[in-house]
Amino acid sequence: MIEYRQVEFLINPLKNRVWAVSMPDGELLTDLVSIKRARFCIESNEQYWLNPFGGAYHWTTKESEPYEEEFVRFKEEAQRYMCIFGLETAHLEHLDFSPLSGELIFDEEWLLERLGQGQRAEFKRFMLELWEYIKEE
Repeated sequence: MIEYRQVEFLINPLKNRVWAVSMPDGELLTDLVSIKRARFCIESNEQYWLNPFGGAYHWTTKESEPYEEEFVRFKEEAQRYMCIFGLETAHLEHLDFSPLSGELIFDEEWLLERLGQGQRAEFKRFMLELWEYIKEE
């Protein structure tokens, strides 16, 4: 008997489109080919989604949290700028978002301790600017 694995196409409820493929192991694929193939599956009612990295999967759809796509993209972009503030990519764990309001949330205490008052304010201004650009896309 053949065992079929299943992936989920994550739908952005704000834009009504597939933005990621959630693999059985929890990995999110956000590359262009994966997304285009997922959209094709939905439009053509294809039974199997072909992973560009190998394998064929049954699929289903799932609505993601509002602003989840934007936050994933934000974190991908923010990695490039962390070094400006002497921070590492892992420090992005101190940022989150509100799916209700779409606001970026900062761990204020940690930022103040790590960056000090002046650099914390500059970091927040920069990240809020980036967040707005991502949401506009």
